[in-house]
Amino acid sequence: MKKNFRFFDNRQKYLLFVTTTNEKNKIADALKPIVQSLKPKNPALKIFDAGMGDGSLLMNVMRQCHQKMPNIPLLVSTKEISMEDVRLGLEKLPDRFAEHKNTVFVISNLNYVESTFLKSRNVKKQKKMNWKVVKLKGNSSLDFSNQLRKLNQEFLAKKWQVETNPKTGTSTYKEPSVIVIYRKDQEFVLKDVIPKKNNGKTDYNLIIASQPYRSRVTAEKKVKYVIEPMIKSLAKKGKLVVVHACGEDPANKIIKKIWPKENPFPYLYSSIEKYIKLNTEKSLLKSLKFHKLKKISYVLRALPNEISGGIATSLIFSAWNAAVYVNQISEEQIMKAEKHKNYQKVVQNVVNKHKGLHFKNELFVIEKKT
Repeated sequence: MKKNFRFFDNRQKYLLFVTTTNEKNKIADALKPIVQSLKPKNPALKIFDAGMGDGSLLMNVMRQCHQKMPNIPLLVSTKEISMEDVRLGLEKLPDRFAEHKNTVFVISNLNYVESTFLKSRNVKKQKKMNWKVVKLKGNSSLDFSNQLRKLNQEFLAKKWQVETNPKTGTSTYKEPSVIVIYRKDQEFVLKDVIPKKNNGKTDYNLIIASQPYRSRVTAEKKVKYVIEPMIKSLAKKGKLVVVHACGEDPANKIIKKIWPKENPFPYLYSSIEKYIKLNTEKSLLKSLKFHKLKKISYVLRALPNEISGGIATSLIFSAWNAAVYVNQISEEQIMKAEKHKNYQKVVQNVVNKHKGLHFKNELFVIEKKT
């Protein structure tokens, strides 16, 4: 059994969580007023998603951008190491290119520090950079879908391979890969928006970092490896939005009843803000504005009769999966708990008491004023 089990790597739990909760929609709702407030400068509105996942959240944000600014060119860049998630994200893209013609979509498998530069810091790996430009032909979502499906088959399987970092045990890319996608009939209009292979650095109007790190890692690591690189990639008046689970909800009560000593969320926004203010160079710190912290609640989807009419086995299973996923419980701990079967009664009691299951996230915004 792996000791440093990473919940991000368990696809079954992730996909079940995404499809049985409304988290992505609730985060998108919270982002809408932020998107509405953006004031892009020529040549484009620039968005970066620091971890695309299955693409559900990012597609919602792209829809919001189109509604607010239907005629402004849109550069959307994202990172995602999981080949399967890239495939799921690409499957959702065709409609975006049909609705918002002047879009450039960029996706890489690079890490946080590298991803906004579109360049690997590993010199040997950078020499193996796979830079794929896809110029979509046609003018319908079906046209685009067929072409992106070929990309899944011909490029991803070969170029989106993962290996384990021998020092940290975490997953990393075998070869750095970047895909740049845009409509061929918009190439002339987008010439100043399309990133170049040796000059990919971009400053972004909005950066979204949703659940970008393990909750138990220290505030120092969260800032050093995720938040600080993202802050440094903001344009003037740009906003970094970070969303992470924070507990103090019925799902966390399930965990506490089974593992009383577990503390899945020891380093929340207060410790992150404190670390930034104590360890950031003064000139950069002066340029930052910390917005008021917000809390987002979201729920496990369930039919009313699934709860009132006696909890269905399927609901117990999905509630249990969501609780251990959000609280980032290791596979070893889960297997031990499931052997004793008492977890089912715990889940049933909590769901009954709260007439369902809900979760809480913290959302905070750091703005670069100058």
